[in-house]
Amino acid sequence: MVTSDLGACEWFVWDLRRSGLIDRGPLDQIVSEFLRRNPRAEAPALAEFLVDQGTLTAFQAERILNGKSQGLVLGPYVLLDAIGAGSMGQVYKATSKNDNNLYAVKVLPRRSMWNVRLARRQVRSFSTFSHPAVVPFVDVGTAGGLHYLAWPLAEGHTLESIVQQQGKLEPNLAAMYAVQVAQGLTLAHQNNLFHGLVKPSNIMIGPDNQARILDFGIGSLLVENEGESLVDTMSTANTLTSGLDCASPESIMEPTNRTPAGDQYSLGCVLYYALTGRVPFPEGSAVEKMMAHQTKTPMPIVELAPDVPAGLADVVMRLMAKTAEERFTGCDELVEALEPFLGDLSRMPGGVPNTHSGARPGLSSGARPGLAPRSNHGTKVTLPTRSGTTGAAAADRGRPSPAPAAPNVRTPNPQPARGPSAVPSRASFQLPGLADEVADTGSTARAPTTETPRAALPKLPTRGATTGKPAAQPKSPAPQLEPVEEHEGEEAPAWATEAGEEKKANTGVIIIAVVAIVLMVAAYFGATMLMK
Repeated sequence: MVTSDLGACEWFVWDLRRSGLIDRGPLDQIVSEFLRRNPRAEAPALAEFLVDQGTLTAFQAERILNGKSQGLVLGPYVLLDAIGAGSMGQVYKATSKNDNNLYAVKVLPRRSMWNVRLARRQVRSFSTFSHPAVVPFVDVGTAGGLHYLAWPLAEGHTLESIVQQQGKLEPNLAAMYAVQVAQGLTLAHQNNLFHGLVKPSNIMIGPDNQARILDFGIGSLLVENEGESLVDTMSTANTLTSGLDCASPESIMEPTNRTPAGDQYSLGCVLYYALTGRVPFPEGSAVEKMMAHQTKTPMPIVELAPDVPAGLADVVMRLMAKTAEERFTGCDELVEALEPFLGDLSRMPGGVPNTHSGARPGLSSGARPGLAPRSNHGTKVTLPTRSGTTGAAAADRGRPSPAPAAPNVRTPNPQPARGPSAVPSRASFQLPGLADEVADTGSTARAPTTETPRAALPKLPTRGATTGKPAAQPKSPAPQLEPVEEHEGEEAPAWATEAGEEKKANTGVIIIAVVAIVLMVAAYFGATMLMK
């Protein structure tokens, strides 16, 4: 199709081609058919036609009509609609060209490519396990001037919106949601992953009444060093402020101190919100809320919701203990503490999510709502018992592995003492690099690595080693100078020639810079005199 045939739609078709949403062949065919029937049509009419045909979504058509054709395709993801704006960036509903599945894609301002490498380690960690309550962090990448993060799209309503619209929840329903979330956190913690931002807006309740944890992986990105974090400083500040109502005391004192114990405190705040209809400390400025999490006790639950069992209120208060040591030893212990408050699951409002075949939810055999029996340790495993915990999970929780293997443990072996004058080489530091990216695939065991003793390394004749004063074999300065005077015609070493050439080159650059400055000053005064 020639440009002159497009008429008033020329600019729209041009932007549509640039967007990458539709291949040029099919696009030209569709536009030609439309313009044959409507030769004087304007761009909005063509956009409406494409939306009616299902070629574009209303969101895509509006973006292109407003001249924002860039950024609609990010890597394999085609943005379909805007579904929310978070503290870190805009969230879009997208489809993947790889599998045609739906994803939630969060878009951030681009920083450095090294940050993406660090984030991909999180992605690999989530590939090692699966749980109905965990929406895994599946992809991170860069396109144009943007970073994007991707999760499978979770349908439903957030716990925050449900409580805002319907009020506080029934105690057994709130306990079931807390059990589901605690089960997902248990498995994540056993895989050395924490959430760090548990709050009502990050708990999605699906049509099947299954609670799902959103934004897994964001908390880990926030605790990276400033120079390495994928998230810029402003986004980090906004995210921390938005999660202040459920922030643990230790994370308030040190924002990078986000741990599994902190997830417990945040889950306690979420459960408090579900039972009472309000956050623990609803009033005051941001600073006052921070101080309240540190020093104050929230209003007793029984005063806000008298129908809540005292034992369930005690569980919430233990979750919200000011120090990590006063909380539960793990989220698996929390699940056991919440079980008695589930009640008759057959009368659960909204029903109970389907569990493993043959499992009877709520029984002491280990079956739970949305959770397979604890004895199952496959990829769909959800909550192993303490006695049945695998060696890798036990090691992650600070317990000795039942079958320790010395070569696979990454604890430092005793190294020979080094003198104070020994300078560590680059090889002696554990610098993240491409090799780490390949080796770090989520497995708990790694190939044994041994550090080569420094004495075995070949001594390279570097310039610093040649020119420095020898400490091991001190000599008087006179014998060193005599050979130089007696053999003036001897060819100088290569490093000395390089040093002389480098010095001459540096001197030449300085002379040129000085001459340039003098000429600029002279030109300035000359121009001033001419103007006068």
